[in-house]
Amino acid sequence: METWGASSFGNDSAVDWFHRVEEAVEPGELIAEALDRALSDAEYLALDPSREAIAAAELLASCAGHPPEVLPERIRDWAAAHHHEPHDSEIQHAAAAVARVRSESELRESWNQSGDENEPGDGHENAWLHEVDDLLARLRCSGVGNPASLTP
Repeated sequence: METWGASSFGNDSAVDWFHRVEEAVEPGELIAEALDRALSDAEYLALDPSREAIAAAELLASCAGHPPEVLPERIRDWAAAHHHEPHDSEIQHAAAAVARVRSESELRESWNQSGDENEPGDGHENAWLHEVDDLLARLRCSGVGNPASLTP
């Protein structure tokens, strides 16, 4: 049975994606790819890419020192060990990906639908929206300015 929860890592897809991040030589590339996919997909944004984009944005905020109250200890420890001060452009990119998931995605639609108490729906959308809005707020206080320009 699949796990459903309102938190960023409250589902199997996000946890599986995080396992790939843990094993990656360049975890930042996987984070960027997940965010890019959410923004570049011209089609309807499917469930798994939506979940991965939310998880990627959550890792970005957490690595910047702004983790959510509810974060699995393993992920919290990884983020603390991989401290990163993202530039404003990274934050804007992540916030745009999260905003797209929030407004037009299969994940948003899933939280709108009716379901039993273990699945999205039946008023649980408010909990998910609260989590996403909290993520957006934490992202917005994570930036450190623009990267230095490279001039020859």
